[in-house]
Amino acid sequence: MLTLKLVRHGQSRANVKEVDAKTVGDHTIELTDTGWAQARQVGASFGPEFLADAIIYTSPYARTRQTLAGILEGGGVSAGSVRIYEDPRLREVDPGYAEYDAQTELRRTHGWFYYRFHGGESPADCFDRTSSFLDSMMRQVERKGAEHVLVVTHGLTLRCLVMRFLHLSVEQFDQLANPNNCDVVTLAERHELKEPLFTSGRWGVDGLRLRQPGE
Repeated sequence: MLTLKLVRHGQSRANVKEVDAKTVGDHTIELTDTGWAQARQVGASFGPEFLADAIIYTSPYARTRQTLAGILEGGGVSAGSVRIYEDPRLREVDPGYAEYDAQTELRRTHGWFYYRFHGGESPADCFDRTSSFLDSMMRQVERKGAEHVLVVTHGLTLRCLVMRFLHLSVEQFDQLANPNNCDVVTLAERHELKEPLFTSGRWGVDGLRLRQPGE
């Protein structure tokens, strides 16, 4: 019985406006002390029962690497005792180098999912690479007979993973709010979940929420 835990990285220095990704490089941004504490708390909630035999994947960005380190520390599991796979396909969506807010009207006109940021990606581009990742991941799950998978990634990337796994429509994707820092999203058989937000066949997801007006 397969259970996937998807975790958005903890609070980063960019989340609290201490640094700007355009000047320091998005991949270099680290966690705040609060972000480290959030990660350790998530790890404690998982415990070694989940982590010790999980297949673990992470985005190679600094904040996701640190989040995973905090999760393992909080869960009482040594990083040397588990196999960790860094996969660039789990990286954050590239927003390009143009002014983000200035593109809002274009995004609204051409579709939140389809619009490609100037010099960057669209969520649709992210969907393509997360689809490739999921294909690879499921082959490994089958080879190893794994029951637990942990993926540490970024908010929009996480939503694309859920969209692909459950075959959600573009309209359903657009309804999803971005998870908060260190939110845990669970993909599992629907009967294992208390209140799945979306279901598809025998699978469901919880830990996500829908956008509220104005978000």
